[in-house]
Amino acid sequence: MNSHRSNNASWRADHDHGFTIIELLVASMVFSVVLLVVTAGVLQVTRVYYKGLTEANTQNTARSIMDTIAQTIQFTGGTVTSTASPVPGTDQAFCIGNNQFSYRLGWQVEDTYDVSKNQVWHGLVQANVAGCTSGTAAQILSNQTVTGRDLLGPHMRLANLVVEPNGTVPNQYKIQVRVVYGDKDILDNSTAANASCQNVLAGTQFCAVSDLSTIVVKRVK
Repeated sequence: MNSHRSNNASWRADHDHGFTIIELLVASMVFSVVLLVVTAGVLQVTRVYYKGLTEANTQNTARSIMDTIAQTIQFTGGTVTSTASPVPGTDQAFCIGNNQFSYRLGWQVEDTYDVSKNQVWHGLVQANVAGCTSGTAAQILSNQTVTGRDLLGPHMRLANLVVEPNGTVPNQYKIQVRVVYGDKDILDNSTAANASCQNVLAGTQFCAVSDLSTIVVKRVK
């Protein structure tokens, strides 16, 4: 009996030992690889999520601008003045009856005015101006306070805006709107009508473009 107990004790002594250094290193490497893969997956999902939000917000803003201008043309009496030749960085305006739309092309809407970054307080503002004509001065969008309603959201810029008669067809107007979301360092041609997101991976979740066009008929003269 004592011999049997002695043999069991000897067997446990030979086999009951901890992990070796090599085993610990291998386990740590495997865990690190798994953790790296999981982290990369989470980052990718997060990037796709924010990309979707950015694109949806940009598209909704462009659609809202388009609808606002189209409905104002359709159901507001008065003269529609065409947009002038685009001049990025300059405050411009057009009128639909007593509705004046003041805008600045190519500049990003932020809570500051920074010429070096092409940032301005307002990018597109709709206001009621009695007797509005093509000669009525646009609002100064570099001022923090303006009259009317802002149509562009934060971090967005109005890359292109065209409102003009549709050829010689009476009471028909063509509208083009291009809204771009993102800082200038992740954009190509940031102040131009064809501003677009750079073809790079980093930061693309914070960049989006929405380009819309339509033709509307003026129903109220």
